[in-house]
Amino acid sequence: MTLAEALAGPERDELVVTLESHPDETTQIVLLSGLAAYNESRVGPDPVRQPQNHLCIAARDGDGRVRGGLQGVTIGAWLAIDLVWVEEAFRGQGAGSRLLAKAEAVAVERGCKWSILATFEFQAPEFYLARDYVEYARMEDFPAGHTRFQLRKALA
Repeated sequence: MTLAEALAGPERDELVVTLESHPDETTQIVLLSGLAAYNESRVGPDPVRQPQNHLCIAARDGDGRVRGGLQGVTIGAWLAIDLVWVEEAFRGQGAGSRLLAKAEAVAVERGCKWSILATFEFQAPEFYLARDYVEYARMEDFPAGHTRFQLRKALA
């Protein structure tokens, strides 16, 4: 390559890789839709986008106010739990256990054999471990000073 060619910049078919600290919406859409199209070409429609696979279980008080809940998705043989939360005043009274048991029962009805979730040391790893979940991965300093646990459980 001559000095003139080097100074002229990349050729049309070359990629320039740059850090974009604040990518615009178009860039984000192109990236997400590109990956989605590729994935769908391999495995069909994204099951996460299909509402019938979503799972939302609410724990309400006598006035109908949400005091806790669980959200996740069932995909193939897996229940993927995204969040479990119980308002502090209602913790320690079995609400979390009931939410988890209900989610697992629905997942089994949907044909799931496994459950998977992530939790942090300041959340409730002991709660899940006491309910037959096992740790299969751990991420130290994620975020800094904390540990994230990946847990799974055989459902059937």
